[in-house]
Amino acid sequence: MTLNSIELTISHMNNNLLRMGFLVETQIRRSIKALVENDLKLAEMVIREDIHINDLMRGIEDDAIRLIATQGPVASDLRNIFTIIKIVTDLERMGDHAKDIAEFTIKNHDLNKDLINEDLLKLTQLVLDFIAQSLDSFVAKDKDSALELTKLDDEIDVMTADIIRKLFDKASDDPSLLKLAGDLQFVIKYLERNGDHATNICEWTIYIVTGQFKELN
Repeated sequence: MTLNSIELTISHMNNNLLRMGFLVETQIRRSIKALVENDLKLAEMVIREDIHINDLMRGIEDDAIRLIATQGPVASDLRNIFTIIKIVTDLERMGDHAKDIAEFTIKNHDLNKDLINEDLLKLTQLVLDFIAQSLDSFVAKDKDSALELTKLDDEIDVMTADIIRKLFDKASDDPSLLKLAGDLQFVIKYLERNGDHATNICEWTIYIVTGQFKELN
């Protein structure tokens, strides 16, 4: 395999990484829509579609193993390959969280909608924006943008805590809702964890540019 072939394979891996990113964003958006609208068919679709994210991850991992095993890539290529694997792992976990939310919706199809407000939708959009922009910074290999973006994680953490507080404040007026509020807290935390994974993408973007890992979360 020539150097040009190695570069083409890495480019192919990057393209599949971006495909994963698009699917993950779609899955998150659909999972919350299914929850808010009590759309069980959409929730079932999210669960079924998770396999496509997993398949893309396995394909990228296979490409990486094949390159390393047969070509002995140089240090810069190894760093590139290693970073891609780390990022797709974060994306796969985001997809798992979307699936978890869909499963929650099916299990709690009689969810009291009074416990859901527009703050949940705002948090979802903030997380989706963070994921999209973190992937943009990776594609552009823009370490400054990646570093700046991690401020969104702090914003997500603050919003998460506020939503959970409001959730239990509302549930406290009706003790029968407390268990449901506790369960719904997991959905909110899944979104917050996706923000952590987006932060990881920013960390790996900085690593691929500088060769140094910087803990940002």
